[in-house]
Amino acid sequence: MRTFSNILFISLIVLCYFIFPMKSQTRDNSVIDTLTLDEVFAIVNANHPKLLEIKLGRNAADAQLLRAWSGLDPLLNAEIGGNNEQQYYKSQTSNATMEVPFYWGPKLIAGWRRNLGLFDEDLNTPISGEVSFGIMLPLWRNILIDKNRASILKAEQIPTIAEAEILSTRNELFLKVSEKYWDWSGSITKLAIARDLLSIAEFRLRGITEELISGEKARIDSIEMSQEIQRRRGAFFKARRDYEKAKIALSVYLWNSDGTPANVPQGIVPLDPTDVFRLDSASFISDKAQAFQKRPELSRNSAEQNQADIDIRYAREQQKPEISLKLMPYSSVHTIDGSLPDYKIGLQADMPLLFRDARGQTALAEIKQQTLTFKRSAIERDISASVDDAASEMIATYDQALAARDELSAARQMEAAERELYERGEGNLFTVNFRERFTVESASREIDARVNFRKAIAYYLWATAGY
Repeated sequence: MRTFSNILFISLIVLCYFIFPMKSQTRDNSVIDTLTLDEVFAIVNANHPKLLEIKLGRNAADAQLLRAWSGLDPLLNAEIGGNNEQQYYKSQTSNATMEVPFYWGPKLIAGWRRNLGLFDEDLNTPISGEVSFGIMLPLWRNILIDKNRASILKAEQIPTIAEAEILSTRNELFLKVSEKYWDWSGSITKLAIARDLLSIAEFRLRGITEELISGEKARIDSIEMSQEIQRRRGAFFKARRDYEKAKIALSVYLWNSDGTPANVPQGIVPLDPTDVFRLDSASFISDKAQAFQKRPELSRNSAEQNQADIDIRYAREQQKPEISLKLMPYSSVHTIDGSLPDYKIGLQADMPLLFRDARGQTALAEIKQQTLTFKRSAIERDISASVDDAASEMIATYDQALAARDELSAARQMEAAERELYERGEGNLFTVNFRERFTVESASREIDARVNFRKAIAYYLWATAGY
């Protein structure tokens, strides 16, 4: 009777051991909703305040570009006045001018003026006024580039810089949230194992208690099992705390569309860390080339270098004398009949003798360009190192995961062998409990290895601009 009872008891223990972990690690997704990492990415990308703040850079870039184009806005200027003093000339003056600058440097000028009663008769006009149209052409400076064109060309680089900032912030958030997500995934699996292990111990204690009452077990077995239950309860409480901590850490990155903080809903579980795989050399070479094409740091640096080139071009242009041709045909309002009007023509020259300001601007722009070149070399070196480091991390965690899997397999074999000895009466309960704990420790290391592999993938995607 005792032998049959032992066999039945051990059989139930073995059955429970293999059923509970299987249930905890496969997770019935038909009953429990799953939150995938891609869904977390979508929430972060749409609602995270830090990313929304950086995305305002697009609007700021558009505003700066709009301001740059304002240098080509038509400018209207009007003035009216009069002079009425006793015993002196009485005069009236009115004038209006409009200047329309063009992108390539010329400026169209149109105007109307009326002067009556001025002491200088040459300045007086007919009562109907005088209309003028003219153009100002740069002849030396401001032909290749001028202040307006420089401002516009530099502002056109700002959207690229803004997009690079957005991508950099988004990729950093995706990397961090990936790490939190897989910590959460690993913690919930460990919690399930700890819960199942505690359930097995409690079930075993009930069986031992029944056998103790019937006289088939010694009291020391029940004491040993009670101690083991308390140990496993402690492990369960720690696993539950780790799970809650990981869940809270992930929730920090989750926000609702109305800007309020969001939490992971009850009954939602993450995906399990899937099987590991080895990174092949062909993929590594391709991914590293992609990193040098898509990393936002390089995009920003390229845009800043373009801005520095524009500064150099403009500064060198300012070292030329400013000579402009101004042609202003004019006529009274009543004499616009197609005949050759009167006109004014002249040259306007502005030529600093030493050009110290222009030469200083050129030197500063060239220094900025050299600084950005050195910075780009450092960025490229950092990118290369980060890709190599991420690949090394993937390979190392892959090997660790395989080793942990083999360790877990061996631990389960040892546990099964020890349970078989106990079934034949050649072992003891202490050794069985010890083997179970060792198996759980091996399972925990195996889970950690797979979680670390998933974190390594997240790091690799960040390094290679794979998000």
